[in-house]
Amino acid sequence: MIEAVIFDVDGTLVDSVNLHAKAWQVAFEKFDKEVSFEAIRRQIGKGADQLLPVFFSLTNAPCYP
Repeated sequence: MIEAVIFDVDGTLVDSVNLHAKAWQVAFEKFDKEVSFEAIRRQIGKGADQLLPVFFSLTNAPCYP
């Protein structure tokens, strides 16, 4: 029987915003896109569908096979 459940809505128990922003920065670097931590940090809270277009557009997105 389950005796307890811990559910963390972002930032309630652990302030993970900076880690989240750093993870995006590392992911962008994998696609040769350098974006400052501060620029990404300001976008945290958006879903990826809203965050990615801020830094990538269809005309300048890198293409990989």
